[in-house]
Amino acid sequence: MTPLSIPHQSAFDTLTRQGVVVLTDLQAQLEIEFAALSQHNLEDLQQSTASKQLLLQQLAESNAERAQFMTQFGYSATPDGMAQWFAALPEELRPASEALWQTLQQALEQIQQLNLRNEQVLRRSSRNNDQLLALLRGQNQRHTLYDSSGGKGQLSAQNRLGKA
Repeated sequence: MTPLSIPHQSAFDTLTRQGVVVLTDLQAQLEIEFAALSQHNLEDLQQSTASKQLLLQQLAESNAERAQFMTQFGYSATPDGMAQWFAALPEELRPASEALWQTLQQALEQIQQLNLRNEQVLRRSSRNNDQLLALLRGQNQRHTLYDSSGGKGQLSAQNRLGKA
């Protein structure tokens, strides 16, 4: 592993800042997506999804570039590799780099939470739409012989079938 100095720290921090910027933009897109999902606005959802895909591609490229940079000096882009990277930095440079890295990690955790929230809204909307369609088709969910996984459905339907 190569001993690290100011140029290494500076390049690493630049790549980390780029990741933070992309994650901040992604957070904004997830908020737009949430509003579109909540308001059932298909046009905004399509635009948000396209923007989100571009940001995710940028994030992947940024992560790959940072991992390649670290590998070039003999460090891996794993939690252990990160600890080794920070330990190899000169002591006066370490706190700033570690703080920036923590900012990136916190932004990533926030992205995961926002994405989970949006997924829950999407699932709830999908379930509600399925129930509305079933009502419009005249299907009563309580009278199904089998459920969606092929198991036994509601017993009331089976009892009626048995009486016939």
